Amino acid sequence: MPRQAIIAALAALVFVTWQEAARAAEQPPPAACMAPIPPGSADPVVRDVHFHVTTGSPLISITLCVASAKDSVLQGAAANVGVFNHDGVLINYAGQSYTNVGPLTNPSADSPKLVLMYGVAIEVDAKYGQQFAPNTVVALTTIACTKAPPACDPAPPQTQTFLLPVQIDQDLPGGNKAPK
Repeated sequence: MPRQAIIAALAALVFVTWQEAARAAEQPPPAACMAPIPPGSADPVVRDVHFHVTTGSPLISITLCVASAKDSVLQGAAANVGVFNHDGVLINYAGQSYTNVGPLTNPSADSPKLVLMYGVAIEVDAKYGQQFAPNTVVALTTIACTKAPPACDPAPPQTQTFLLPVQIDQDLPGGNKAPK
């Protein structure tokens, strides 16, 4: 194959990969994340916690969303998620932080104005056999901007702790889900 053809093929592959990544980034958040936040409840709130486990692997991926009815930028957001065995004993925890989280563009009137999709992976000792408690504890700390960026002017940190149900997803090689 001539060199120009190889370069053209690589350029096309990069362009298609870029388009796929852009399309994935445009996917709307899950419905559970977009549910209205009831008046008087915590804001921001943590929702839709999933532990993704793969048969034979000690790694689990944890996903969740942080939703807020406020349309201000979060200068910082950090969540720590506990992983408990089926007897309720803490066996590991994972944390992830984000900076400069902006509100959604064109949110609907009753849905959250800001949604942060959270993801982290950790290792869990194989002796626990991927048998986890049905609930988890998530500690969330956020710092909202009181002025629009770049000024920001951070508000005092807000920390909340949530006891939430967790969905255990059996992720199999090849991206297929195991039957429930």
